[in-house]
Amino acid sequence: MASDIHLSLDDVSLAKGEARLLDSVILTLERGRFHALLGPNGAGKSSLMRILYRAEKADRGKIVLDGRTLEDWPRRAYAARVGALVQESVMLAGLSLIEVVRLGLLPLGLDHREARNRIDEALELVGLSGRARDDAGHLSGGEQQRLFFAQLFALDPEIYLLDEPHNHLDLHYQYRLLEAVRARGRTVLASFHDLTLATRFCDSAILLDKGRVVGAGPLAEVLTAERLASVYRVSGSIGGGVVDIRRAL
Repeated sequence: MASDIHLSLDDVSLAKGEARLLDSVILTLERGRFHALLGPNGAGKSSLMRILYRAEKADRGKIVLDGRTLEDWPRRAYAARVGALVQESVMLAGLSLIEVVRLGLLPLGLDHREARNRIDEALELVGLSGRARDDAGHLSGGEQQRLFFAQLFALDPEIYLLDEPHNHLDLHYQYRLLEAVRARGRTVLASFHDLTLATRFCDSAILLDKGRVVGAGPLAEVLTAERLASVYRVSGSIGGGVVDIRRAL
């Protein structure tokens, strides 16, 4: 039903020089569902994410959030509704963990007490409450990823955009934080290289290859043996929610 569509893309394309990063992408995100964005390196996953969190502008096409085109959304109002965990490097030296998380709350304009409650709860959730006043520049890669999760949890937007959320995280925090995202019941679009994580957490999948959507729907219907061979160049199958990769092709 149209009322269940939270965000949609229609004929979205992006090119850099001669390289076509996205080619006539059409997709929809259903409200309250966890969507996997899949595809090999260079498929266009990060480019699509960058357009959705407004770090990049599409060459053509239409993006609609809650019935309003992207251009009709003021940046602050959009940032309050669509939050992202991104891959770009960020300089954190000189900022405490509290300050980093507080920066993510700016679109909401909260009073000090509510902001601090959200910050404390988010740092507790990601296991960093004991380091709240430390210099964020001294964190390891995995700790920084957890801090950015805390920033997103504190904001708790209507739509979570997660660009390879498992990066730098050990198994415990991969599952703990993705389970926490799923428990929020928000609309999620998460890009994965790890197909096992995708099958564990996602309701549906969008498969990109060379900038085009080549499959969308339930994971078992998207990750067919034929697509695993043509897109990922592996021999494998999916069954019972598990991807079985037998060999590279």
